[in-house]
This record gives sequence, C-alpha cells and structure tokens, in this order.
Amino acid sequence: MLRRATSLFIPNRGVNQLVKPLVNIKWTRPQAIPAYNPEKSGDLEGLPNIPDNSLGKEYSLCEEIKDAPESVKKIFSVGHLGKKEYNALVKQELMDRVKRHEYDERTAETRIAKLTGQIRCLQDTMEKFPRNAKAKKAVQEIIDKRKKLLKYLRQYDYKKFEWLLERLNIEYKAHPESYHKLTRKESLRKLTEMHCDSIRQSKLSDYRNLLESQQGPFLRQKLDALKFIRNEQMDLQLPITVTEQDINKVEEQLKEWKIKDELKEQVKKKKKNILLD
Repeated sequence: MLRRATSLFIPNRGVNQLVKPLVNIKWTRPQAIPAYNPEKSGDLEGLPNIPDNSLGKEYSLCEEIKDAPESVKKIFSVGHLGKKEYNALVKQELMDRVKRHEYDERTAETRIAKLTGQIRCLQDTMEKFPRNAKAKKAVQEIIDKRKKLLKYLRQYDYKKFEWLLERLNIEYKAHPESYHKLTRKESLRKLTEMHCDSIRQSKLSDYRNLLESQQGPFLRQKLDALKFIRNEQMDLQLPITVTEQDINKVEEQLKEWKIKDELKEQVKKKKKNILLD
C-alpha cells in the first residue's frame, strides 16, 4: 500500500533524467528541402528573360499582326494574354536551343527541354504560392519524368547528354540507390563519435609534440654516452662494441631534429604575428 501511495504522489523519473550527459552535443534536424527546389531538381537557371510586349506563340505566326498598330499588338502580347501564353513562350525558347530542325518535337532532347520549361514555370508558381498542393504534385511528377529521359540519354548518347546539360543549364541528379531515414539517435551517435575522435586526435598530437620536443636532449645524451663508451673501450683495450657508423647515425638524426625544430619555431612565430596583426 505504501509503495502504491508513493507512486501516485512522486512521479517516476527516467534514466535520462537521473544521469547527466557527459558530452554537451546539440542536434537540430536539418531543414527539409522540397523536391521542386532548384537545389534538388538541378535547375541552375531561372525563367528566361521574355519581355511583356512580345507576342503570343500562335499570334506571332499571323502575318496581319505585323502591320497592325501598337494598341492591337499590346492586346495580343504576353503581358495582356496572361501566364499561359508566357509559359508557352518559355517552353518554346528552351526547345529552340536544342532542336535538330524546325519541326523537331519528339526527340529526347526536345522533350527534356519542354519538361524543363514546365518545371521552371511551376517552380516560379511555387515560390509565389508555396501551399499550392496541385502545382507541387505536378512539378514533382514532371521532375521524375525528366530524370527518366536524362537517364536514357545518358546511357545511349553520353556526348549529347553532356551537351544538353550545358545548353539547358541543368545538373543531373539521379535517384538515390537506397533511402536512409534521418533519426536523432543515430545523428547524436555519429556526432559523439566525431567528438571523441577529435579529442583522441588532439591528445595524440599533443603527446607526439611532447615526444618530439624530448627527442633532441635524448639524442645529445645518447651521442655523449656512445662517445664515452667508445673512448673507454679503446683506453682499456677492450673489444669495441660502438662503431663510428653508430655515432655518425646519431649525429645525422640530431641534425634532422634541429632542422625540424627550427621550422616549427618559424611556424609558431608566423602564427603569433598573424594573431597580433
């Protein structure tokens, strides 16, 4: 009864509340980039510069409008007709960049150019109206369709594939081979491993610098000891165990250490001067 009563009044605390974290690592979920965003779709260019006074696609083919007054041309211009005619001119402009001939509309490159025009028009719409679910779904479907065509062209004609990317100013971003869900637990584990690795590397580098700083005095003592042993063996007419090659080897090591030590000091002075400046 006493345990039940205490459990009602005193809330149970979990392990995370009792144990304090040893490493203070903050994790924030990265901002999700929508599929229609140019960073994901690969469109490195926005809408082409088409003036408002340019005629619509179908009306520009009429010969009578060429001699018409400016007021009539203004009525049949893109600025007056609306967004639909403007989008048609955008698609036509991109298709003209890659057309093989005047009536080319069904080759892979012209279809990709037409889809690219649709994507860029819908991207402009999504920037103005980001909650437009219908446009969002449509642009995602068109991007996937263009990726399939780019993959086909990349497989069968790689030179034309590169030429097309350059002409339309797009970047090919294929579908990922595997989908990996981002979780907080796994991200914190990786961040902790990176933090521990950095601490380990810093301690190893400090220990390495300490050993290198002690190498010079050690080599001097070793050189003096070898010379003393050799002289004593020669004076006492004992078998010589220390050769001149051993002494020369230690002298060369000492010279190399002095050169390295001088370079390190120069680097330290330069860093101090930079910090002072």
